[in-house]
Amino acid sequence: MYRLTIFLFVLAISSCSGVSDYRKVSSIVQLDNGGIASLADELQQEHLAGTFDGLVLVAKGDAAIFKSAYGYADRKGYVKNSAAIIFDMGSIAKTFTAAAVLQLAQNERLQLSDTVGDFYPTASDEVKLITIMQLLGHTSGLDNFHNDSDFELMDKAQAESRILAMPLIAKPGEKIAYSNAAYTLLAAIVEKASDQPFQDYVQENLLTPLNLSKTGFYQDTRISIRNLARGYGGDDHGSTTFEKGLTWALIGAGGMVTSIDDLAIWTAALKNGTIFPAGSSNLVFTEANERWLLGSLAQVEISGESIIQMGGSTDYGYTALIQFIPNRDLLIILLLNAHDGKYKNATHHRLSRNHILPILLGEGAELSNNSMQPTADASAD
Repeated sequence: MYRLTIFLFVLAISSCSGVSDYRKVSSIVQLDNGGIASLADELQQEHLAGTFDGLVLVAKGDAAIFKSAYGYADRKGYVKNSAAIIFDMGSIAKTFTAAAVLQLAQNERLQLSDTVGDFYPTASDEVKLITIMQLLGHTSGLDNFHNDSDFELMDKAQAESRILAMPLIAKPGEKIAYSNAAYTLLAAIVEKASDQPFQDYVQENLLTPLNLSKTGFYQDTRISIRNLARGYGGDDHGSTTFEKGLTWALIGAGGMVTSIDDLAIWTAALKNGTIFPAGSSNLVFTEANERWLLGSLAQVEISGESIIQMGGSTDYGYTALIQFIPNRDLLIILLLNAHDGKYKNATHHRLSRNHILPILLGEGAELSNNSMQPTADASAD
């Protein structure tokens, strides 16, 4: 009877440990100072509480000062998150679309003042007036979505037809309104200007030159499926978006995966302008309007600090964020594959705002709820 009681007690404990079995913190880089130690402790507490799984990196200049992995990439297979793991980047993929457009502009294959009418002469008169710059800066007047879901079966012709037929929600240039459809249209324009498939252009002109071997599109055969993080916390628990495939419902606006080190290389390339011809201007940080830069980066002010950022989220547990803090030469990167009910698919933004930035900016307390909220009609990614 005594042995049976012990057995039942152990069984009860093990059955209650379920989620906690997947809690694991692996420090990769950690600078030896009080601020970084505080950051490590804060993030460990949030991870152990179930707030997130994934990778967090903080760099000062060109050097990582903090990099840590949390939880599991594949809970069923007991594969831990590490620097080798590849994550969905959500809307951060738009920075690649923007870079392709800006690169073509620098190479005089198109101009930012070109209009939709220059590429689609049969478009309606109001849609014809939209400029490339307005598409990049979310002031085109196009609504957010041309699709019913990210994985809707749709070819390029269908996407173009849907987007060009969308009633404008504002006159071009009149209003900032985040639009995924605008970035899908930009991907189609890249194909027209470059005379090659969008994915091929990105691979040949952005990924290969930077040796981003762990960055690519859904179902890209160059990507090792063994290193893919599965998504936990959203729909289709424990699956990957990568395996669902990519159509023109999403091309240009998302549908890309990356690793923490590849994303750090990419953000450095955006910052330094190395994707452009030698001696040319870095258009990535040129203002499209008061909210958006041409490189699909938003500019916000948080606790008196100017911050440049882009976030991404899906309905499958993945969230991601890149943040530059120019005055401190700091970079923050989050690639996450799990969240709970605390912050849900805003986990990337809330984790940074409530737990990372207060320490890095020396606030010592949470920032106010309004300190990092998107402006009206801006992206919630």
